[in-house]
Amino acid sequence: MKDRIQRIIDDKKLSPSRFADEVGLNRPAVSHILNGRNNPGLDALQRILARYKDINAAWLISGVGPMYNGNQRESFIPSLFDENAENPTDSSDHSEYHKEMEVKPAMNVDKTDDNQIIISKNATIVKVKKIAVFYSDNTYEEFIPAPK
Repeated sequence: MKDRIQRIIDDKKLSPSRFADEVGLNRPAVSHILNGRNNPGLDALQRILARYKDINAAWLISGVGPMYNGNQRESFIPSLFDENAENPTDSSDHSEYHKEMEVKPAMNVDKTDDNQIIISKNATIVKVKKIAVFYSDNTYEEFIPAPK
């Protein structure tokens, strides 16, 4: 939740102290929330939602839905997994990269090394500890291998 509050502060272009003043919270309380020391209480959430009526309560509390209510356009913050939505590629811009090129065989290649396995004497065994899958609705699943 602290990340969503930080996002409101960033989106509204406020400092944490200005945000605290606008919402009606004391500055140390906001500092503790943003640093992860404390979680915001019901009173803090109500004050944020009362001051910023355009903020979606479900998004603030649980991260579900858009940041803003109604037709407010949410500021675009690309994620690692977004396709290039802001600047879709135009195929005409990249036509020079699609030319067919002649592939020349490599020279001076020693064919005796094919299909050889190299084993390091000091190799450490690395095992998978956990796999996390993150979904676009801000949920995730963790998969942990069963012990043998």
